[in-house]
Amino acid sequence: MKRTISIILPFCALILGGCNYLDTIPGDSLTGEHFWQTANDAALQQYCNTYYPSLIIGHGAPNGWDCGPMFTEEYKTDNILPSGQNAFAYGQNIIKNTDSRWNWKVIRGCNTFIENYEKSPASEQGKAKAAGQMYFFKAWDYFNKVVVFGDVPWYDSGSDKTDPSLYKGRDSRILVMKNIVKNIDKAIELLPVKTEEYMVSKDAALCLKARICLFEGTWRKYRGIEGAEEYLKLAYDAAGELMKPEYSYSLYTEGGPDECYFNLFVQDDYKGNPEIILSRQYNPDINSGHEIHMQMSNSGHGMSRDAYEEYLCSNTGLPISICGCHDYHDGFLKEIDHRDLRLVQTICVPDANSKHHHFLYKNMGTESEVDLKGGAPNILGHLYSNQEQGRYFFSSSSTGYAICKHFSEEDYAIMQHHKGKTDCPVMRFGEVLLIRAEAGAELGVLTQEELDKTVNKLRDRVGFPFHLTMQPTHDPNLEEKYPNVTGPNADLIREIRRERRVELFCEGYRWNDIMRWHVGDEIFNHRERRGAYMDPALYTKEEIKTIGDLVGLDENGFIMPYKVKGQYKPNFTEKNYLSNIPLDEIALNPKLEQNPGW
Repeated sequence: MKRTISIILPFCALILGGCNYLDTIPGDSLTGEHFWQTANDAALQQYCNTYYPSLIIGHGAPNGWDCGPMFTEEYKTDNILPSGQNAFAYGQNIIKNTDSRWNWKVIRGCNTFIENYEKSPASEQGKAKAAGQMYFFKAWDYFNKVVVFGDVPWYDSGSDKTDPSLYKGRDSRILVMKNIVKNIDKAIELLPVKTEEYMVSKDAALCLKARICLFEGTWRKYRGIEGAEEYLKLAYDAAGELMKPEYSYSLYTEGGPDECYFNLFVQDDYKGNPEIILSRQYNPDINSGHEIHMQMSNSGHGMSRDAYEEYLCSNTGLPISICGCHDYHDGFLKEIDHRDLRLVQTICVPDANSKHHHFLYKNMGTESEVDLKGGAPNILGHLYSNQEQGRYFFSSSSTGYAICKHFSEEDYAIMQHHKGKTDCPVMRFGEVLLIRAEAGAELGVLTQEELDKTVNKLRDRVGFPFHLTMQPTHDPNLEEKYPNVTGPNADLIREIRRERRVELFCEGYRWNDIMRWHVGDEIFNHRERRGAYMDPALYTKEEIKTIGDLVGLDENGFIMPYKVKGQYKPNFTEKNYLSNIPLDEIALNPKLEQNPGW
């Protein structure tokens, strides 16, 4: 059963679409002394609750009409190919006049709170907990701005919107990142350890610090900027702190190796889940459901062939490009067999006898006499069902690899919009293990013992029989993607990147990873966007011809989603690692300098 918070402010008792967050007067408008001089513990917490929906995004705002940002952020990458070309992935995003990400409401609200909360008569414990959340939100919002824009103005006050300092120029990334770390360290100092999965805690602050510092450490390392090692060490230590026994985290394993990974992402309540550090709640009973269950099967996106090929062979522990026991000519079902089991728990298997077929099939019989109809996904809606011939399509995909991660059978069975009730893991222990491994490898301090506690724990969860070692087999494909990784442990770093891509697929991390590793040119300009091989065992000759004519196939029969109707040519350049400063903002404040290339 969902839990709810019932905190009432003197000025507000209106529930914000559920998710335990109540709507209040925006924090940056609370400048009067009365609030601060009368605010008790509940009032301070209520102020903090205003900012949860802005940063604890999860599957998106309640009652949205897409799959949420965990999917849509991946549209910009080589993980998921949407129905139409993504401008960011092709380096074709145009200069913007406005950009919602250049918004300072959260920063103003955090600064207002930090400047005034000590005036409150609330308990010292209540003040510390609330202040810790605001330092957390300030650090996270600033980090998001640095990721998008690079240099940004740093503000430590926010009560007076007429303050001339609000119209200063951009501060250096060096200064801003230093202050971000100071703020997240303050959050770690003030926040209590986790008691509720949907509330910001010391644990979440440690995870955020590790995430932030890994990003910054690798951003600097792969651009030759001073300070990379310092940030990598901070990431390594923060992740290591969360791995200590007193925090009691472990990987979720309910359902066994062939179901536990899938089960992790379709839970209605994460209370007691040993892997979840921070989550966002959804509850359609109070008008705050999400839409994933309805949009996933027919949104037209799909896993890319490039991502598909990164799941290792479970017979040899090697990539399928060099293992010698996987050939696409053998067909979809044989090629997907004997792979890392996270694959069949991430995409649907077009086999009525598989427990992983999900929305590809429907029961056209009765409860007592099951008659499953369906099959491989419709490619971008260009194929047609024919009931007389027993041909049914119940889903659409751009690539033939229909994604099932985050898909709830129970929610889908309702067949209504905005009834998704599964909560969303925003921070989890699996990410912490990957940060520890990557930061350690980049620093050159990773050992086999640490690999066994991190990457190999993730492999053990799904019963993968081969552990990653300190000297893995060289994979030419990974070298092509990440040519700027050098040194004696280059293959190890690349394999940890593979593990991160597989484990965190469809959780919204891939774009930031490509940006920080500085491999946009290699990933976006020099690799084909392909989908699945159109297996004659799954599609008729006429259907394969239709897709070839209307969508496009390569010379080997792999789906090329943008071959026929694609308009963009790959043009990802150095400027695309950062977005432009909105032109309207520069018009208002000429001291803001534009990013290079824009």
